[in-house]
Amino acid sequence: MRFERVFPATLDTIGEIAGALEEILESAGMPGMDAARTQLAVEEAVTNVITHGYPEGPGDLTIICETEPGMIRIIVADSGMLFDPTSIPPADVTADLDHRSIGGLGVYLIKSVMDEVSYARVGEENRLTMTKRFG
Repeated sequence: MRFERVFPATLDTIGEIAGALEEILESAGMPGMDAARTQLAVEEAVTNVITHGYPEGPGDLTIICETEPGMIRIIVADSGMLFDPTSIPPADVTADLDHRSIGGLGVYLIKSVMDEVSYARVGEENRLTMTKRFG
């Protein structure tokens, strides 16, 4: 199965994206805990695009989902600022709160929840690809 849809890159859209993703994960047969974690990772990626990708004004983002038995691949694509989230150093989650660096926890969450995470710049587009296996 393949799903592709363009959404406005606004905070108001996150609920709509979450609803669409929930239906896709359910129809793919992903178990509840895997689905909840996958949803959280995608929402974090989308929130990063919305809050950091378009400093000059609103833009769009595209969600592409490809499912196979026991696997889903989700691509979050945008034409916002060039940004490779996979290049962010791992967050130090062992440090106490007073000594942690600001930022990076969302990327840490995405990488820890998904089985594979990769980034590519295709023309003028950022493409974050996240893969989750289940079953």
